[in-house]
Amino acid sequence: MLAGAPGFGAVPHSPRIDTVSLAADQGWAGDPDIIWYDDFSGSEDLLTRYLDNGGGCTVISYEALGGTGKSVHGLWQVGQVNAGGVRKCFGRCPADYRGCAVRTTEDFRDIYWRHYVKHQPGWIGNPGKMSRATAFAGANWSQAMIAHIWGGYSLNLGISPARGVDANSQVVTTCYNDFPNLTWFGWQQGDYQIFDTAESGRWVCLEGHVRLNTPGLSDGVFTLYIDGQVQAHSPNLNWVYSWQDYGINAVFLENYWNDGSPVEQERYFDDFVISTSYIGLAKSPVRPMVTKTAFRDDDAGDSQSAWQLQVTDEYGSAVLWDSGTILGGGDTVALDADHGLFQGGLAGKTMLEPDTLYALRARQRDGGGSWSDWSPWMTVLRTAAATPGDANCDGSVDGLDYNAWSLHYLQGGNWEFGDFNGDAVVDGLDYNLWSLNYDPAAGAAVPEPATPLLLCAAAMLLGRRRR
Repeated sequence: MLAGAPGFGAVPHSPRIDTVSLAADQGWAGDPDIIWYDDFSGSEDLLTRYLDNGGGCTVISYEALGGTGKSVHGLWQVGQVNAGGVRKCFGRCPADYRGCAVRTTEDFRDIYWRHYVKHQPGWIGNPGKMSRATAFAGANWSQAMIAHIWGGYSLNLGISPARGVDANSQVVTTCYNDFPNLTWFGWQQGDYQIFDTAESGRWVCLEGHVRLNTPGLSDGVFTLYIDGQVQAHSPNLNWVYSWQDYGINAVFLENYWNDGSPVEQERYFDDFVISTSYIGLAKSPVRPMVTKTAFRDDDAGDSQSAWQLQVTDEYGSAVLWDSGTILGGGDTVALDADHGLFQGGLAGKTMLEPDTLYALRARQRDGGGSWSDWSPWMTVLRTAAATPGDANCDGSVDGLDYNAWSLHYLQGGNWEFGDFNGDAVVDGLDYNLWSLNYDPAAGAAVPEPATPLLLCAAAMLLGRRRR
């Protein structure tokens, strides 16, 4: 116990990683696979771009993935069932009565949809509904198939696929959620307890994947990923027999609690993306800000005196960065060389590798000197890719990056040291990548590779190219 500290008895609750700062460009605008993306930082009128908002889902600015921006929330009063949501149509969709669909001439038979969800600190209970993808078959909202992501049997999520087509490939549903006329394929349960109070207060990445079956075959799939890990999977599905009138044409994010919320509470959705390829975690800079969940302890009046953050690779092989003890009551730290020690495979570096997955964990200390348990390792950090040649990942391929390459020429290294092709050696192939992406100022030539240190001083003065 710290000298002079009050006699607190309970060990603090283990924290979780709340969020990691985001790269400014997530890459969606130029990606042909992206059907839809929304970080909710635009218009607060959701009806300008969604079929509806369920009557209660609104844009807020006091919670956002990455710590800045906006999100949408659903607020339940005690006993309330429906707290709203967002419904997005795309492709050819006969149910798009508001005309808000995108890519309206296409049929999609294979989609991914991803969003982040955060349950307020202290969250209680399993609300039942989270999201669904569906194929609307008519203006009456009849459905050929539905891929439900719903609350499971405990505090988990599961997937429940259903078909609205008979063996003759005729749609048999006559309205939305025509459950008696659906064929249910059965539950697949995940094991992550997303609705546990201990997991509240953090942003969680949810992604669904549906591939409709080839006509006449049972080769369809439905998969749920949480923080990039497969949680539930249903293979060999005969989603729609040989029905091909439409493709998958809507995704709904839902705040619907069949039994009503036991208390007043809210949750938040952010970074909603629909794509024809796997989406994965949101992208962060190589020197991100990391925020843990707020301090919690069962002792009345206790408060945080310190905390600690560690980073490993996605396989948990070794600690790669350690903040050491961070004194005080804050929850955010910069993951860089000034605020912690890079070690192991990142020893001597000043930043994380670009385009790489990392797992994080944290612990916290109360006013009496007692440390909590470490949180579980969570793979919640994905660094954004960088332009080959941009060694310091500052968005410019320039002389500073040439310096990094030349100082480590013919040595082992990583991206920061000039290994741009990932073969663990800094060599002429990496120089080629740098030179291909370097745009010299008028009259300035691209430096020729030479012995280490040659032209380093001159390269410092080279023009910068913003990528």
